[in-house]
Amino acid sequence: MAHAPGRRKRWRIAPTGRIRLVGVSFLAILGIVLWNLVAIQGVDQQQAAAKALEGRLVEVTLPAHRGAIQAADGTLLADNAARFRLVVDQQNVAEYSDDEGELLGAWGASQELAGVLDTEPGLLHPKLDGDRRWNVVATGLTSEVRDEIKELEIPGLTFEEYAIRSYPSGAVGGNLVGFVGSDGQPLAGLEYSYDDILAGEDGKQQYERGLLGERIPLGDTSHTPAVDGTGIRLTIDPTIQHYAQEAAAQAAEEHEAEWASVVMMDVQTGKILAASEAPSVDPNAPGSVDAEDRGSRIFTAGFEPGSTAKMITVAGLLEEGLLTPTDEFVVPDEWTAPNDEEFRDSSSHPDQKLTLAGILAQSSNTGTILAGNELSTDQRYDYLSRFGFGETSDIGFPGETGGVLHPADEWDGRTKYTVMFGQGMTANAVQTTAAFAAIANGGVLPDSQLVDGTVDPSGRFTPAEVGKGTRVVSEDTSAQVLDMLEHVVVSGTAGNADVPGYRVGGKTGTAQAPAAEGGGYDGYTASFVGVAPVDNPRIAVSVTLQRPREGYYGGQSAAPVFSDVTGFALRHLRVPLSTGEPSDTPMEWK
Repeated sequence: MAHAPGRRKRWRIAPTGRIRLVGVSFLAILGIVLWNLVAIQGVDQQQAAAKALEGRLVEVTLPAHRGAIQAADGTLLADNAARFRLVVDQQNVAEYSDDEGELLGAWGASQELAGVLDTEPGLLHPKLDGDRRWNVVATGLTSEVRDEIKELEIPGLTFEEYAIRSYPSGAVGGNLVGFVGSDGQPLAGLEYSYDDILAGEDGKQQYERGLLGERIPLGDTSHTPAVDGTGIRLTIDPTIQHYAQEAAAQAAEEHEAEWASVVMMDVQTGKILAASEAPSVDPNAPGSVDAEDRGSRIFTAGFEPGSTAKMITVAGLLEEGLLTPTDEFVVPDEWTAPNDEEFRDSSSHPDQKLTLAGILAQSSNTGTILAGNELSTDQRYDYLSRFGFGETSDIGFPGETGGVLHPADEWDGRTKYTVMFGQGMTANAVQTTAAFAAIANGGVLPDSQLVDGTVDPSGRFTPAEVGKGTRVVSEDTSAQVLDMLEHVVVSGTAGNADVPGYRVGGKTGTAQAPAAEGGGYDGYTASFVGVAPVDNPRIAVSVTLQRPREGYYGGQSAAPVFSDVTGFALRHLRVPLSTGEPSDTPMEWK
């Protein structure tokens, strides 16, 4: 049947097709709804949960314990003490109430805390009131104070433990040990130079807290333990250190010196048994002394050694075979060099007939020059350098000076003579002590040692590696010089250095002190360096006083301190009394 012209054909959907279309649309809409529900209840809920957890997680630092610094016998010179920081969640402390449920809030908490913290509620309230989730209330709390605060059961209060540096021995060895700042950073001394092993490495811990700031026992946690630092053990004998420190302080006061020092060294090992000085610093309160008194001048202060260096000139003459102890000289009180430089002894005297041993015993400048002229300028430099002058030790103390010893080709017309009696050059107290230790040690310069080894957190001690020293003169030369040094005490300028019961030897020194500003000289450096016992050497001891106003000669001011400290140390170390008598080496000739 044909369609009528002009009429559009109509398509009709059967009832079953209509149902099917509606069903597909419904399923699509349902899928979209279900997807949104999954997103809301799944993805978004996970994000919300993660964000909520992040708000509940607390990360705290687990401080590493700084390695201890010990004296030779284990006495603690630097250690750690636990302290606590009180922090508050201000939103939680606002809910503080009493047993009857009455809201007390931040003000009530301030009133409760004030008595324990020994302060006023009005000062605490601003720290407790607000909406901050973490705020510091107090620091430096002991465990006893912490426990008292815990008993108050104030919500929102927590404690963070940290360590502060403490110095149980106070000023004993304080200039050596150094100190750390309020932030725990090392600022001076061995604390500074050994920080790489003392410091350790902090750990961290995360934990989940509840609404009241309490720790949730089964909440999310993570823990990275701290690695404690390694300690160091010094060679210092604390008993000798303390005694010598008191002696240095007394000498500085008595002679009105800027500073005084006493250094004691084991002549065979180079171990420094005492490095005492005045003024000294208590590392617990370094701000109580002037900045220039907080370091160790034993290592950092250079001074002209003066006549103590005559020992090296004599050693060089004997070692080179140029002279013997009994060679004879006519010694004037004044002498003019070929270049017209003039030199004189400390006091006027007629010509003296002295042996080389007598020149050393009487500490004659002119005699030393007459004898020392046998050495070339290169040899003079060489022996000073051999004995350790002009370069720092391996101790590595902060600011340590190696002194000043210019090469021989840089010496002017006067210096080439003055170096033979310790002027025109500088050294520190450890260098002068070690030089005499070399003579007492059979001619071998020991490697100076201040740190005996390390102590790990378990307490295991590991000795430091130390060199065997350097031979600077022969055993025969050192024995002859040692004999001559004994005569300096027995019949020379150092009678005040005598130690009852022990044979000792040494050399006085009195040198002009370089001015701090403007060049030239200002005052004197008085010193004495000696060894004991001469018959079986154990220790070398140096005493130095800078710019003493009362008694500036080394024999007056330094030698008595040597006698006192050396006698104490020998008894403390239980060194047997000396045997035998000094030699009969002549000091004069006819």
